[in-house]
Amino acid sequence: MFADGDFEAVEQAARIAALRAANGLVAHHINADHSDMQGTRLACDHGHDARYAGRRSRTVTTVLGPMTLVRAWYHCETCNAGFAPRDRGLGIDAGPLSPGVLRMVGYAAGEYSFATSSRMIDVMAALRVDAKTVERHAEALGREVAEDERNVVEPEPMDAPTLYVGLDGTGIPVRKSETEGRKGKQADGLAKTRLSERSDKRVYGNPTVMGTQDPKCPS
Repeated sequence: MFADGDFEAVEQAARIAALRAANGLVAHHINADHSDMQGTRLACDHGHDARYAGRRSRTVTTVLGPMTLVRAWYHCETCNAGFAPRDRGLGIDAGPLSPGVLRMVGYAAGEYSFATSSRMIDVMAALRVDAKTVERHAEALGREVAEDERNVVEPEPMDAPTLYVGLDGTGIPVRKSETEGRKGKQADGLAKTRLSERSDKRVYGNPTVMGTQDPKCPS
């Protein structure tokens, strides 16, 4: 039986133990698979001939915690750079965060500051992702989303046949010289304010029918 106040400590300890065990199982499963070694030669992203250079380890931040992966490594002398085919397959070729952690970063940074997002991920998921890393990956995700919207997302059709533009106005105090010759609402018939118009930038309806006027709306 647990004493009052100990339950959170038990929760945290059990969580840490479960994540550590799951981390080890997943890492062992991935590292035991050497099918990413695709021969002694492999073309790099630029089409150059890269040679197999053994297996190299890399630590990635995952939802299960830091995980060390050992992957086949190829080096391209022309590009003077190396790459691991498995990184792309796992979705970790762009940085040290797994797809699951990237999702956390995207959700948090979409609502809060980078520093607050970093603290939230630490508190909620027990993962250390500093604010600079959050910023870098959140901005990269933003660029990907913008690119998808330009090239993939189709705008939803607007069914409204009419375009409405709102116009609002308010009276602002001005000098007496600016109201000369104008009728006002004062008891003496003089005006003390002038109308300041403000257009409402919200647009309703189909922009392709901008010339259409609703017969119920006076011009």
